[in-house]
Amino acid sequence: MNEIITTIKKLIEVRVNIIKAEITEQISSVVARVAAIVLMIISASFILLFGSIALAFYFSELFGSSSIGFLMVTGIYTFIFLLLYLLRNAGGFQSILKNSLFRYVFLFKGRKEE
Repeated sequence: MNEIITTIKKLIEVRVNIIKAEITEQISSVVARVAAIVLMIISASFILLFGSIALAFYFSELFGSSSIGFLMVTGIYTFIFLLLYLLRNAGGFQSILKNSLFRYVFLFKGRKEE
């Protein structure tokens, strides 16, 4: 009888260790994906910053005034902001963003794509 209890304890211990390993793997996968998203956002911010400066200087040369060039870039960003502001409550826009982020961050093995 003592052998059976010892065997059951070992089986439970092995199962707990397997579950711990699976949870650790999933958490590390999520953390790695979030870190990748953060790095992509930082890189995209620098691309956007330097691209905006370059575009502003291009418009400045085109129109002969540096203030007009920078104001045009500001106008472009204002338009994009207003468009996003108007779309903020649109269900389709929110669901697309939410689903794409969720699928990327929580992409586990064996999970069916919807």
